[in-house]
Amino acid sequence: MADQPDTPLRGDAPGLALAADVRAAGRAVGLITTTARLVLAHRLAPGAGPAALAARARRTARRLLDLHGVDVGSAGRPPSAPAVLVTNHVSYLDPLAVASVVPCIAIAKRDTLDWPLIGGGLRALGVLFVRRGDAHSGAVALRRALRALGAGATVLNFPEGTTGEGRALGGFQRGVFGLARIARVPIVPGHVSYDDPRVHWFGAAPFAPHYWRLSRNPRVGALVRFGEPLAARADEDAASLAARARAAVDALGRHSR
Repeated sequence: MADQPDTPLRGDAPGLALAADVRAAGRAVGLITTTARLVLAHRLAPGAGPAALAARARRTARRLLDLHGVDVGSAGRPPSAPAVLVTNHVSYLDPLAVASVVPCIAIAKRDTLDWPLIGGGLRALGVLFVRRGDAHSGAVALRRALRALGAGATVLNFPEGTTGEGRALGGFQRGVFGLARIARVPIVPGHVSYDDPRVHWFGAAPFAPHYWRLSRNPRVGALVRFGEPLAARADEDAASLAARARAAVDALGRHSR
């Protein structure tokens, strides 16, 4: 995890350590290059619709995961658009892992837009940004998500609102569940897990040091599980639907342990 020292490589041989550093540097360059290409393509051909952006996100996610040695498997039936997909949240890899399986438009915290280079790439992928604690920002993001659903795209949301350590599922915010009721689309529960707990990134841990340590690993395995779609009942409010979705995501997580 981000607040733990880097785990030594087997034998801690200088040659292996150097190879890990070279691998990390190459992956960082690949991340920067891919992001720069995304931003340039977005500027040269602006105005892509939600479905096109979701397809672009899937291609980009697969490229970045392959570059970083992340192997993604899936279980269950991925949603067909349009749907609202909700999952747990333990790492900045989560949106890539999910998007590599399901073309989608993600909702993310506004802070990520300010990350050097990466923020521009997220914008080019059609990510919808929300400022924490800002009701107006949340309402704007939900209106844009409603338009994306209307255009046939799946919307990905992490209703815990932030990353956690993975041992317990946080409470679910209600906004996206009201959106699903308005749009008359199903909620699809999902769960993301990794075979290396050092992937988890949460709290006040800075991004760059954690990313560097993670990039030194040869391979990481990820698993995305999907549950059965949930439809809002006629008399059901957003809070009740959120509680049902949380229980479904939690059950998927128990299968992953």
